[in-house]
Amino acid sequence: MSRLVVMVGLGVLAVLASACAARTTGPTQLPVELFAGHVVRDDSGTWFTPCGAGGSERWWVTFVDAAVSQARTAPASDQLVSGGRSFVRWRASRTDERLVGPGGPALLVRDIIEIRSPGASDCGHAF
Repeated sequence: MSRLVVMVGLGVLAVLASACAARTTGPTQLPVELFAGHVVRDDSGTWFTPCGAGGSERWWVTFVDAAVSQARTAPASDQLVSGGRSFVRWRASRTDERLVGPGGPALLVRDIIEIRSPGASDCGHAF
């Protein structure tokens, strides 16, 4: 087995392990952007579809920084519950090919700006 394969495998394990642990800080080298779209939580994780993607894109979500505690309290208002769908606006960092989640790109959510039940005009006036 080549050294590159081992290093990539260890990198993926590090990302997955860090996603499982509640953290107060996250990777700071990635740019932070505003995102809006829909999020679904199921047995395989939390998945985000950005506005404008037409349902064709799906990013694996992990919460870092302030979003850790925000995500923990969201189920109290019937948001981010397993099997449910919510509309979100949040500050997050997209990963590149160096850091991926299960099945594709990952989104490191740093701050939840808005989370609510989905509506018909969610993406029309997201920002």
